[in-house]
Amino acid sequence: MSSRRWIRIFTMTTLILSACSYAAAQVTSPEAYLGFKPGADFHLANYEQAIGYLEHIAAQTDRMQVLDMGPTSYGRRMKYAVISSESNMARLEEFKSINARMSLVRDVSSREEAERLAAEGRAVIWIDCGLHASETSPAQTAIQLAYDVVTGEDWRMQLIRDQIIFLLVFANPDGMTMVSDWYTGNLGTPYETSRMPELYQKYAGHDNNRDSFIANLQEVRNMNRATCKEWFPEILYNMHETAPFPARIWIPPESEPMNPNVHPIIVRWKNLIGAAMGKAFEENEQPGAISRIYFDSWYPGYVTQFVGGHNTPSILTETANFRYATPHYYTLYDFPESHRDLVKGVFYPTPWRGGWWRLGDAVAYNLTAAKAILEVAAKYKREFLLNKWRMGSDVIRRFKEEPPYGWIFPVEQPDWHSTAMLLNRCILNGVEVYSTDEGFEHDGISYAEGTILIPTSQPFGLFTKNILEKQNYPDLREHTHLWQGIVGSTETGSTPLRAYDGVGWTLPVQMGVKYREMSSPLELPMTLLSGLDNPNGRIEGGGSAYVLSSRDNASFIAVNRILEAGGRVSRAADKFSLGESTYPKGTFIVEARGLGRDRVQRICAETGALMRAGSVRVNKQSLKRPRVALYKSWVANMDAGWISYLFDHYGVSYRFLTDAEVKAGNLRDRFDVIVLPDQRASSIIDGHRKGTMPPDYIGGMTMDGVRELKAFVEQGGTLVCNKSSCDLAVEHFYLPVRNVLQDVRSDSFACPGSILRMRYDPDHPIAFGLEKDGIGFFSRGRVFEMVKDTVEAEGEKEKKGDDKTAQARGKKKRKPRYAKVKPVIVASYPAESLLVSGWIHGEEAIQEKAAVLFIPYEKGRLVLFGFSVHNRVQSHSTFKLMFNALIHR
Repeated sequence: MSSRRWIRIFTMTTLILSACSYAAAQVTSPEAYLGFKPGADFHLANYEQAIGYLEHIAAQTDRMQVLDMGPTSYGRRMKYAVISSESNMARLEEFKSINARMSLVRDVSSREEAERLAAEGRAVIWIDCGLHASETSPAQTAIQLAYDVVTGEDWRMQLIRDQIIFLLVFANPDGMTMVSDWYTGNLGTPYETSRMPELYQKYAGHDNNRDSFIANLQEVRNMNRATCKEWFPEILYNMHETAPFPARIWIPPESEPMNPNVHPIIVRWKNLIGAAMGKAFEENEQPGAISRIYFDSWYPGYVTQFVGGHNTPSILTETANFRYATPHYYTLYDFPESHRDLVKGVFYPTPWRGGWWRLGDAVAYNLTAAKAILEVAAKYKREFLLNKWRMGSDVIRRFKEEPPYGWIFPVEQPDWHSTAMLLNRCILNGVEVYSTDEGFEHDGISYAEGTILIPTSQPFGLFTKNILEKQNYPDLREHTHLWQGIVGSTETGSTPLRAYDGVGWTLPVQMGVKYREMSSPLELPMTLLSGLDNPNGRIEGGGSAYVLSSRDNASFIAVNRILEAGGRVSRAADKFSLGESTYPKGTFIVEARGLGRDRVQRICAETGALMRAGSVRVNKQSLKRPRVALYKSWVANMDAGWISYLFDHYGVSYRFLTDAEVKAGNLRDRFDVIVLPDQRASSIIDGHRKGTMPPDYIGGMTMDGVRELKAFVEQGGTLVCNKSSCDLAVEHFYLPVRNVLQDVRSDSFACPGSILRMRYDPDHPIAFGLEKDGIGFFSRGRVFEMVKDTVEAEGEKEKKGDDKTAQARGKKKRKPRYAKVKPVIVASYPAESLLVSGWIHGEEAIQEKAAVLFIPYEKGRLVLFGFSVHNRVQSHSTFKLMFNALIHR
């Protein structure tokens, strides 16, 4: 090569590097904008600062844009950054189109075309931060990560920008600001590291990572729309805290069991990425990276596992941190005894030795993990894109040849509101949902035109299968070869191995939707749906009354609207007929003259409720709009959050009830119903201990509050208790009831979040709208049996015997131990096999025992729900139990 050419190359290279250095110099650093470095001790940027910074540097460079994906639960705008090279940013729509084609498969005609597109395209990598807002390091990391990727000029960063499109997402904007404000407000006080007294997401708090497959939360819907309908990422990385102590970060691979509804390539990619991350920690001399313990991949409601069925490898990390941005020093004596010898392992080769740990350390570990993922994606860009197409093609081909071929949703549904919601959430989540253009017959059953079909032979068929089939969680004691990474397996004991989260979730079963599995593929004329309208939402016929089914959840929304508007609603006290239809006890009856047909018709259209008009002659009980209070402790409670979501979305008028208001008394003057969420009795009564929180947030309702609750019921109020709060009612209302699982060990009974069979009394007002044979979602619930008052029984025996003998023994007549009430069983566990979906061990412990009790108490009543009637607002089929409890008098 001539010297002149070398000079030309050197000059061009110098000019390029100078231009790059100049471009980087024009981008404001995080420290310059925020006034502190992300990860600095005692500093937490809030969402407004973080997104403000990203918008600020986006205006300074052509390598980044900030886009909007929708509102948050509190009304903020949920924004995210798109980062790549200048040339890639100019062709974003072209690359999005290639990614969609490779993910959805059918628009790619051959492997040759797929290989060409894989070469032309760019890998889309999603990293979201701050989903759990109290886990502060991920969101702070995002600020520094954006700057590093935009401005970095080493070969790795140039490769990353050239080969990938990087999406950087703040997953919980509301929570990020709430946590920052709480911490900043307590800095320098004894309460600097105290927990927040409210949820860091409006409804779900920590449970916002259990919502992805049903997408109740606005933020989750925003993210699902972006991942499943717009960007179709090749990798999704969900950044969390906290690592299993004393490890500093948890990285893949995961522990067993593996969810079977992911393509094997997904698992291999995750393991490869985990290994690359581990290598990066060793190269950067960052000890304490651990794998293959604690976190499994079974539950598909996580942000991570949700996308596995969409043929996207998902990566989770859990980084250690102390509290917020306050540093902490650890000695070996803080370690569990089993870790003090610093023994090395295959999945923990460099143990952490203790010392200072700061938010800045956690940020540094997160940056190493994120950059390792970006580098792997850049190096294997072509393979990631091609494998996306291959996995989708494999799934389509597989389910054309083997079951399950898909599912049929008949037109006749008892609850179209919940059915339409399920199908629309499937569509949001990228599932292909079809409506048949004509009637047909399958397995001897006739189906009408408009029947809904969800075939499994589609690109995201494994996700479809995952949420629609019944789960069979493996007993890991029987598969020790999968998880015991030692030379030769050892036997396990009788105690079941703990699952990390729920193990059975089958959505149509939870939601009360009727569906059937296809026994063979269906070749029919059908239409792909972009959304499903509720087919009801109208009034049929004319007459003096409108009838609404108690089985459709839309009816409860309509009734709440009608009562709020001043209309008159009753419930039938007996079954009755209208035209050729027979309606059961508990059916809603609306007086036509109350609001006027036009107003009622609007309510039907808005809620999707179906009303049939006519003349109704039946005994009925008038309903009044209940004055509802939902107890809200300063001990932040996710169940209270989910119940408030349920009330907000079904038109229940309510207000939160604080400890101070409970203790102030006169509850019956203000409320008809008080709902206690799933919260331990000690937490409700005692609250936060003195010294652990600012003074305004310590303490609970105390025993004075419990006495006021009791007075409320005695004076005619309804107290509704969910799961663990039932213990408060049982103990302090002296109910003749025992939780049969109270002292039962896990080797005798275990049911880690499963769907079980339930036997309801559909003639009882609390169970109106349910069928006799139904389901309930069980997870750490209460199971009841009635107990005999032994003290009272002894007294009765003494009366029958010789009074003088009794006096001679010195026995005195004692007060009965229990209140004189007669609990009524509304729901129980049948004697037959209980499991519908998931896993259960020792079911005989709860068979023929009560699950829901209705207890008349003086002038009022208590309703005890031993299982979660909403289950993170997934169990639509049992919402009716809560709604009925609110309106029954």
